[in-house]
Amino acid sequence: MDNQTLLKHTQELITWIEEAYEQYLKGKAEEEYPVYDFYNDIQPAVVKFDQQMEEWLTAATSFIHQAKPRYLHQEQLEAVQENGKEVVLQSYFGKQHAPRVKNLVESVIYTLNLLIEEINKRS
Repeated sequence: MDNQTLLKHTQELITWIEEAYEQYLKGKAEEEYPVYDFYNDIQPAVVKFDQQMEEWLTAATSFIHQAKPRYLHQEQLEAVQENGKEVVLQSYFGKQHAPRVKNLVESVIYTLNLLIEEINKRS
């Protein structure tokens, strides 16, 4: 995957995480958290997210091994994958406390923005 494609995928992931967080906040604002069907709503969303994250993680890891940015490491990218999945799941369940989900969202977006900066430096 070239740098421009990686940049596009990274920006799409930011949008995806922001939309999941908005869904979480809407659900939390209601009297009772909405109920989603596991097989029709949750599973397809998580599978699609996992596939996109796997492609992104492979490309992003390759990029940081080649570019060797000072403030971005493979462990951070792996944390983005794990935390991003947690945010997507919580957008359907809403069982985590709001500050925890907000911290996950901020962490993921911060790291993705670091990657975008590094890609832009080298393009």
